[in-house]
Order: sequence, then structure tokens, then C-alpha cells
Amino acid sequence: MHVLICGGGVIGASVAYFLTCRGVKATVIESTGLACAASGKSGGFLARDWCDGSPLAPLARRSFALHAELAEKIAGDWGYRRLDTYGGFAGVSRHRGTYALSWLSDAVTVTQALGSPKTTAQVHPGQFTTACRRGARCGIAARPG
Repeated sequence: MHVLICGGGVIGASVAYFLTCRGVKATVIESTGLACAASGKSGGFLARDWCDGSPLAPLARRSFALHAELAEKIAGDWGYRRLDTYGGFAGVSRHRGTYALSWLSDAVTVTQALGSPKTTAQVHPGQFTTACRRGARCGIAARPG
């Protein structure tokens, strides 16, 4: 079987990777460039429990675990890291709130901890997409323009 995947964003590259892991040949077709739109510009945040209480909770937990596994399986530095995450606001007079983080501007107020390295992580979206595509070892074709 040979599968043609339309779109070289994170979804297309991930589909290509998982198909080739199962022995299916995949070709990704992209009109502009790999991870050139939202897949290359998003924040790349991963949260295990931010969807708790919603129908998406099992998917979020599986995605969080899978990204940790992929960090060991897909070669290259694509920016996967576990980290502390915080919430707050900027542009107001100095008020540190509950969390005093010395590395933040005085104009930022941190009001809550959102996650710890056990529950939040981040990837570099463009590099992750490229690593998935490279890991798939699939062909990529650009639309003549």
C-alpha cells in the first residue's frame, strides 16, 4: 500500500511517521513548505491535565505520554523539554502575585502555577514536524508554482 498525504504540517508529518512505522509507504504533498503555517508557529505546549473533566482528557493524557516516548524514538533535537508553566498577565504596574519569578519583567504578574515538569512540556513545533517527516523517511513533493 502507498498512501498520499495532503499537507506537510504536524498532522501530515505525524501520519507519515506512524504509517511508515507500520510498514506503509507514504508520500507527503505540500504546496509551500514543511511546517510553514500554524505547525511551525504554534507554542508547542503539551499539557497532561489541562483538559481534565472534558471529553478530551484521555486524548490529552495519551498525547502527553506519546510525546515523551517520541523524544526517545525520533532522532534529533526538536526541542522537547519538560517545564514549569505559569499563568498571569502583563502590562500592569508591578505586582508579583503569588509567584515571584526573577527572570520576568516587572510588568508581568504571575497569578497561578499551571503545571510542573510532571504535567507540562514543550516542543519546537517546526523542528518536531521536520523530525516526524524525517523519521518517516517518506517522499515529499512540492506543488509546482
